[in-house]
Amino acid sequence: MNYEDTVLQNKINQGIKLIEVEKYPDAIKIFEELKKNKKTKLIGLMFLGIIHIKKEEPLKAKSNFYKIIEIDKKHKDANLNLGLIFFKEQNYERSEFYFDKVISQNKDNLTAVYHKGLIHFSKKKFDTARELFKLCLEIDKNYVYAYLNLAHIYLRIKKFKLALEFYEKVLELKKDYKWSKFNMSWCYFALDELDNAFKFYEFRKEKIEQREKLTKVKSKFNTIEWVGENLNKKTILIISEQGIGDSIQFFRYLYLIKDNYDAKIIFYTDINIKHLFKDTPFQIISDINEIEKIDYYQHLLSLPGIFYRKFQKFQNCIPYIVNNENKNIKWKNRLSEFKKPIIALNWQGDKNFLFDDIRSIKLSYFKDILSIDKYTFISVQKNFGTEQIKQNNFEDKLIDLSNEIDLGENSFEDTISILKNIDLLITSDTAIAHLAGTLKINTYLLLSYNPEWRWYIELKNRCFYPNLKIIQQEDVYNWRSTFDRLKKELI
Repeated sequence: MNYEDTVLQNKINQGIKLIEVEKYPDAIKIFEELKKNKKTKLIGLMFLGIIHIKKEEPLKAKSNFYKIIEIDKKHKDANLNLGLIFFKEQNYERSEFYFDKVISQNKDNLTAVYHKGLIHFSKKKFDTARELFKLCLEIDKNYVYAYLNLAHIYLRIKKFKLALEFYEKVLELKKDYKWSKFNMSWCYFALDELDNAFKFYEFRKEKIEQREKLTKVKSKFNTIEWVGENLNKKTILIISEQGIGDSIQFFRYLYLIKDNYDAKIIFYTDINIKHLFKDTPFQIISDINEIEKIDYYQHLLSLPGIFYRKFQKFQNCIPYIVNNENKNIKWKNRLSEFKKPIIALNWQGDKNFLFDDIRSIKLSYFKDILSIDKYTFISVQKNFGTEQIKQNNFEDKLIDLSNEIDLGENSFEDTISILKNIDLLITSDTAIAHLAGTLKINTYLLLSYNPEWRWYIELKNRCFYPNLKIIQQEDVYNWRSTFDRLKKELI
């Protein structure tokens, strides 16, 4: 290596070190200089692109990679990075284009093959995705993320024993991997192996982000987690977790504690749903400073497992939500203007929920239902999903109440009274389903092909909501036949 090459290499090394310590302005100066030299032009552009990726400046990053491709259209790293940027932007068509360019030169490029598999997984093309993840394992037999996504595919298509095999392989390679442990519970619930199901369901505590309440409890109290000890003359704090629907559904287990122990029971929940649990025989708090002493704590969704192990059964529905007479009168009068039987619709849950794609339903699927003339249809959808009424030109078929309901700090305050004054609710798997179930409202639940664990228990045992009639997908992601069956029920 001659003197000039040595100087250039030293500058490259210096720039890389600056990137590693996140001194990006200084690194940019070095690589801007290097890109002016014919010998190091591509290297300068490449590292400038990498810096802009790290700074979350995708447009600037793309610009540098495009310049590289103008010089060398087959440049592997430039094409790979463009594929990764477009993948992050969920522009899967462009992303796959660049990954294919990489794979055409090197079919064993693990990053390109794996991300192409993720693209097809996202498009729900499970057969293609599966073959790509298997190819990843031919490239690297210990590539844990290929095993993980193969397990996810088998979980989605209800091949639960195969899914378990692949999740177990993940744990062989990465023994504490939280997603494997949690998703194994889903498989065991579906297979009706409930002891294992509840065991692995406890690993959600490693997965969930909602640790704030538990942190506050542990910082204030010297307490231990309750796993079934005698609670007579003790105080136990039950911590709500996950979604609103979970709190509504499993609050019933506080009654089971009450029936079995002479204990003081405190429920620690969010302030916006605290009103749902008033007038129950428990202390309801939304601020940990409201209490001074506890002996035990436990998360709400651990109670079904604790009591199932004890009694080998599930707690039946308890209609604990009390009436708000003023709201009831208001909505009885408001809805009395409609002379036909009233059906309320709810189709969209929280878009940020990880598995929203298997819970929520596009409103467009309701087109034929909304054409049934003998009913008045109202929407109890709030926030997410309401925009679909206008997008589908359903304003004349579906009465949108979103600007009239639940405008205060208390969630579902108006929705409860609306549900009490309608003839039928049709809903996807959202908190509304649990609200209606607890209120014992006549309800059709439109359920996915491979639903969340509680619905496997419900379908087998009919223990949660006796008023709920479930119409489930017959094929993965196919809502058409579900709505055909619903229409036959309604006409």
